[in-house]
Amino acid sequence: MTPRRELPVAVREMRADAALLGCLALLIALLTTAVTAAPPLLDRMEGRALDQRLATGQRDDALVRISAGFDQLSDASPPVDMLPTDGPAPLGEDLEWAVHGIEPELVGDLRGSLSFTSTRVDVPSSAVDVPGGPAELSLLYADDAPDAYVSGRAPRGTGRDKPVEVAVSEATAERLGLRVGQQVQLMGGLSDIQAPAVVSGVFRGPKPGAAGARIWREQPLLARPQAVPGTPVHAQALIAAESLDPLQRYGLPRFQAQWRMRLGLADAADTFAGEGGRAELVRALAEYEQLVKGSFCNGCSTLKPTGWQVTDGARPVVESFGGEWRRAELLASFALASLVGTGLAAVVVLGRLAVRRREGQHRLQRARGASALGVAASRALQTAPAALLGLAAGLTFASGGSPWTALAVAGGAWLALPALTWLALRDRTLRAASEAPAHRRTIAEATVVLLAAAGIGALRLRGTGSGSGLDLQLAAVPVLTALAVVVLLVRVYPLPLRALARLCARRRGALPLIGFARAAKDAPAATLALVVLVTMLGSAVFGGLVDSTVRAGRATAVAWATGGADAALVGATDPTGTGAVRRAPGVVRTADVHLLRTDLTSTRSGAARTAAYVVAPDGARLRGPAAAAVRTLPKSADGTVIPVLATDGVVGAGTGDTFETTLKGARVRVRVAGVLPRSVLRDPALGPLLGRVTDLDASPVLLADASALTAAEQAGAHVAADHLTLLYGGPKGLDPAAVRAAAPPSSPGSAYGTLVFRSEEAGRDGGEGVLDIVRRVHAACTAVAAAFALLALLLELLLSAPERGRTASYLRTLGLGARPGALLGLLQLAPMALAAAVGGVALGYALPAALGPALELRALTGGPVEPPLHTDYVLTAALGLGTLALIACAVAVDHVAGRRRGVGSVLRLGDPV
Repeated sequence: MTPRRELPVAVREMRADAALLGCLALLIALLTTAVTAAPPLLDRMEGRALDQRLATGQRDDALVRISAGFDQLSDASPPVDMLPTDGPAPLGEDLEWAVHGIEPELVGDLRGSLSFTSTRVDVPSSAVDVPGGPAELSLLYADDAPDAYVSGRAPRGTGRDKPVEVAVSEATAERLGLRVGQQVQLMGGLSDIQAPAVVSGVFRGPKPGAAGARIWREQPLLARPQAVPGTPVHAQALIAAESLDPLQRYGLPRFQAQWRMRLGLADAADTFAGEGGRAELVRALAEYEQLVKGSFCNGCSTLKPTGWQVTDGARPVVESFGGEWRRAELLASFALASLVGTGLAAVVVLGRLAVRRREGQHRLQRARGASALGVAASRALQTAPAALLGLAAGLTFASGGSPWTALAVAGGAWLALPALTWLALRDRTLRAASEAPAHRRTIAEATVVLLAAAGIGALRLRGTGSGSGLDLQLAAVPVLTALAVVVLLVRVYPLPLRALARLCARRRGALPLIGFARAAKDAPAATLALVVLVTMLGSAVFGGLVDSTVRAGRATAVAWATGGADAALVGATDPTGTGAVRRAPGVVRTADVHLLRTDLTSTRSGAARTAAYVVAPDGARLRGPAAAAVRTLPKSADGTVIPVLATDGVVGAGTGDTFETTLKGARVRVRVAGVLPRSVLRDPALGPLLGRVTDLDASPVLLADASALTAAEQAGAHVAADHLTLLYGGPKGLDPAAVRAAAPPSSPGSAYGTLVFRSEEAGRDGGEGVLDIVRRVHAACTAVAAAFALLALLLELLLSAPERGRTASYLRTLGLGARPGALLGLLQLAPMALAAAVGGVALGYALPAALGPALELRALTGGPVEPPLHTDYVLTAALGLGTLALIACAVAVDHVAGRRRGVGSVLRLGDPV
């Protein structure tokens, strides 16, 4: 019979440590997957968020627009009597050629990202005599024009001796008194056209939620005419592209054409991720502009541009998104660093357990002449297969990322066990089995605290920087701060435990005395468990704090954008539009705010002169700080002297001082009735107007009552001010569709102003996906870190199980029952759990304050100022209680396992307790 061959010693030791090696491989796999997958995953998230932001920016208008002006046809062009009787004209064909000339230039990085959406040609207004009274009619060609006609048909091109066909909306036909087939005469005006025109059709105006709503916002006069008392009615009509040739023959000197492009990144979103990717996107758009310049209308026969430009509206959107994404990367760096720190701490706890299991064998090897370095090298060789397996698994699961960070993390985790083995077996440890001298521990702890303070100080001085990607310095700060917090906890929390032990020593019963005394004695040994728990809990609390702060800041920004009302009409100069929104369905109450910029001259010195902003809310109808301040002002008797409150910066402004100002040609006096605190200017009711002022903080501001400006207008001043109308609905707010249907189409810069609704602003979520990404990253990192924390806690329990088992067995020999034994374990571990909960919560709250200006959340929220910190008390309480429950569950599991051990398995005669 052949004797069985013995396995090598190294292989037998690896088989004995199979569970520990498997756990090490799993930890390395998770850590390498996290650090390798995070950058490309964040890049993909960033690309999708940027694409979503661009799509949001193009809801109302195209971001990329190519505009060109075209003069009257040259003498070589065919005269009007030579135009074809029917069919397309050359100019209409050239508009299509221009589109074909634009699209081939979409090369390189922009291929597939820019797409043609529409062509627009604006013809200046002409006077027209219609049954509805004097009017001015501008003409528009749009290939995305509405195709829903209530009567007639869309306009078509006409040949010689025929009127130009036009189509109007229902509102325009009713206001001007037009019908299908009616002929009108275009008579000069800005376009110099002298031409007959005929109404070919009447189309439906905008309907709530109908397709093609963009053209109504971009061309409000196309949907509804503008009627200002004392002036002709302004309206707009549709024409066909083929009508441009006869219009030029009829005297049109120049027209403006615009080609609109939609920018959508789609599958190329990852290409433009990161700081460099966003810069490449801006560069590609600039290169596209130059390409268009060189080939624009090369294939056109009659369309020769005399001036053109490319409007790049994408750059501001990309730059704004870049600022928000840098904050998102900062928060992601914090979460990822906490995850890595927790995982590495769990690896160290695993290494301590492995060293404890082999302590006797290693000391025997040292006694036989082996060196500490040799034993550590042997352990490194034994754990190398597990480390390589974990590294390979991590790189496989996280393909596409850089392997260097994964190699560094895996190498650090692999070397943890050999390093701990060498520390345990070096000569000093053999000569003195006791712990390291106290001064060494003090030096190590002081070094950790100083490193944390230096990291925070350097980060506050440097700020967040402008680079892209995960910031290593930012990532190191939460880990260093957690270590500093743990150092303080280990020094502090044993003190009350010793006091409790001394108090319990005076009473009957040894259980509390032993529990508190053991907990105080084992505090330094629980440092790693505290690091894991405090880092995990601090990261979770910090994430919840940031999330609640951003949510509250976003609510403040929404109120700032809408004046705290259900809706706001900003910049309206046409009283017809303002009156329409006041009468819109659901509007219960309205209030007005005025803003104007003027120069002030002191009546006392006569020489002092300063520019100031005058903001005038309606004190009778508004609520809030601004309205309360207005109500303290004295009433203006005749409108010639306006009482105001003045901020700092008005030259010579004191209570009772008087200044003269010119308001649209008339001299008016303002009298300073008191001091205006700058905090009043943060009233949301003033936000829609003050938010558009760039130099507000550096300019003096006067606060007046809107009624005083009205009195000044009645006195002949004719105040010209930027106007804001706030709209308030019932308990359910306002329906945006109903208000828009009852009011003229509004758009930025139009006479009807811009309508902003609170419900729509709140639905935009400010960051357009950035906030959701931050939440998901923090949630995922917190979940994995919690798993690491649970594993580290179980390993720590296994590490300290022999000491607890000997103590419990010794007490059982003295008559202690099973339940008191479980209570003893809870008394030993509960102080550590409580310290971890307190330290983690304190770390989460301290991080934003420690980072200071390096953590600027205003880029994510918007609004007038940096949002104040808001605590999520529910999440904080849940995390703290969860940590305590985690400890309680671990104690219960350990107690169940301990009951199966006999007294003799853990206690030997002569063993110390």
